[in-house]
Order: sequence, then C-alpha cells, then structure tokens
Amino acid sequence: MSVKFDHDPKVVGREGLVFTLEDGLPYPETKRVPGLPAGTGTRWYIATPPTGARLVGVHALALKPGEESVLHSHPLSEEVIVCVKGHSKITLGEKVYDFKPGYVLYAPPGVPHGNMRVVGNEEVLVIGTQAPADTRMYRIAGYDF
Repeated sequence: MSVKFDHDPKVVGREGLVFTLEDGLPYPETKRVPGLPAGTGTRWYIATPPTGARLVGVHALALKPGEESVLHSHPLSEEVIVCVKGHSKITLGEKVYDFKPGYVLYAPPGVPHGNMRVVGNEEVLVIGTQAPADTRMYRIAGYDF
C-alpha cells in the first residue's frame, strides 16, 4: 500500500509512540468483506501491527450525522470501544444500547457489534482496541507488516 506512515514501525515496536489520530493510517473501505468493520465515516489504524504494535489493534472512528458503521465480529479477538465524543446507538449481540462519552462497550470474540448510528447533530468519536489484533483487517486493506 502506498500510504505513508511517518514513523518506523520497527522503532515503534521497540520504543513505543504517543500517537495522534493524524499519525494513524487511513482505514480503507472494506464494506464488501463480510465480518469486517465497514460503513461510512472516517477511520484510522492507530497502534496496530502495520504501525508497530504487536499484540493489540487500536482504531479510531469518527461518524457525522447520517453516517454509520456495520455490524461485524472478530472471531479470535476481544474488542473494547470507548465513546469519546457524541451520542450514538450501538448494537452488541441482539441488543441496542445508547453510547455516550465515557461509555465502554466490551465484545467477546465472535459477538457481533457495531451498527453504530449517530443520534443528534454532533459528530461521534470512538476509540476501539482489539486483543489480539484482528490481522485480517490490515491484510485485506493492503497493509503489509
């Protein structure tokens, strides 16, 4: 993939890095791949295997009103998603929950989650972490690591 990451992933893997969202790699659209996160909005790979992390995957998602994510799951990964900004509805398993700043979603391996829809007129920002990282996402997106 021809996207530039401004840090050496090998150095990040040894020394660490304090990331900003702008440091992350763009998360290309994967809506045609069943079971993987997709939908509208802006996504970034932050601390992930392509950026130097080894065992976790940290991602960010920003949704504007009218944008939404799709329901997906990670067969081998647990995921924790923290709402940083805005209000949305989010699906976990068979239930739909309000999701507001300070709320934390935990999805065990294989449990569908997502289908996030913005409530109101404020952008939603969430940060998600998977362990172990779901490397299918990065490989399908064309990132080599």
